[in-house]
Amino acid sequence: MNQHPLIVSATFKCEDNIMKRMWTTGYKGIQQLASKICYDAAYFEQLPYTGDTRIQALQALYLSGDDKLIKKAIMDFYNSKTPEYMTNTRTLGGRLKIIPTFSLYWICMIYDYWMHRDDDVFIETLLPSIHGILDWYERQLMGDQEMLGAIKWWNFVDWDKYNGWGISPDPENGKSAIMSFQYAYTLKLAAKLFNAYGDPDCAKKYNILADEISRDTLRLCFNEEQFLIADNPDQNSFSQYTNIWAILSGAVEDKKAIEIMYHLLYNRQIIQVSIFYKFYLNQALKIVNMADQYQRQLASWQRLRNMDFKPDVDPTEPILAERNGWSKFPNYEFLATICGITSAAPGFNKIMIKPALGDLTNIEASMPHPNGTINIRLMKTSKESITAEITLPPETEGFFIWSKKVYNLKSGFQRLVSIVFNGSLS
Repeated sequence: MNQHPLIVSATFKCEDNIMKRMWTTGYKGIQQLASKICYDAAYFEQLPYTGDTRIQALQALYLSGDDKLIKKAIMDFYNSKTPEYMTNTRTLGGRLKIIPTFSLYWICMIYDYWMHRDDDVFIETLLPSIHGILDWYERQLMGDQEMLGAIKWWNFVDWDKYNGWGISPDPENGKSAIMSFQYAYTLKLAAKLFNAYGDPDCAKKYNILADEISRDTLRLCFNEEQFLIADNPDQNSFSQYTNIWAILSGAVEDKKAIEIMYHLLYNRQIIQVSIFYKFYLNQALKIVNMADQYQRQLASWQRLRNMDFKPDVDPTEPILAERNGWSKFPNYEFLATICGITSAAPGFNKIMIKPALGDLTNIEASMPHPNGTINIRLMKTSKESITAEITLPPETEGFFIWSKKVYNLKSGFQRLVSIVFNGSLS
């Protein structure tokens, strides 16, 4: 297969030798997998699956600034859609295989592209298909049904979880909290797209529907004793998945969301997410301002790296799907979570830098932006004291957040010093 030359221009340096090796191993592995498509395993299926591809596309975008892979992936899945607008689970496959949740991931990919690139004509051509997918989901809510789940095809959540096929608990009764919250999350992303492209009525409808689904699911599935949301109203299954989506969808907020996050992180009795789903766990950590917990998640990636040197794989080790060539590389999160570089406005027209250094004290990083290069150097002298040297590309503004204080950023170089005196920031 002819490779697309993914030229890595992003950089990341820190004092942690393990993380430095992860960065180097990661970007070299991603280069090997960045063909004319984003595919999951160079020596196995070599197929692009929508769930993985969203993460793969962001990896490629942050490391190289090249948007060809994400745009092509969006179009490949667009061209695979059925008359009901549902996208094929994978492209290049010889037969149709529908995982309904993967059509939701495709909508998320479009949202990601919108947030990072100015390409209105392209995005507007995709809005009817987004509308078609979300209408299909709405038709699954029949009568007084309050939650989502009783849908055809493969009600997939995550590889090798639950019954070994990753099927959402209790889908036959139409009461899956995981799928309901994921649908609500996607409705809210779609609402932003439709509002931006001149359809506020559709946006309002999607926001109202998302809030209704979240409210009903929370009412039926929240368990006060465990302070977690169950996977179904019978409350006989609990997982990190449901609670992550509850936070991401806005079903729980503020102190309640923080307490749920603590329970889902430290209750080892509930079903744990795979590395593939750590992407969504990290997004939830950011929402509740707990992104400093991210580095604890890196133990999973180090474990996989160690496995690559074993002559025989223990049967209790993660399955092949969890070890696919993109999920085991955390490079995107090094830039987006540890460095905290994210898009704060459509087209990446405003940059937010909200670092989560954890135990690190010194970081230097750079990444490509449509207008040039973002460069940052962070030096932490105490838990809440930091010196930041930041260079933004020409004609680009943004803001830096540290210890609950917001600093405005302009194009060019700036040096910020944040010091805590008697609990006050100056």
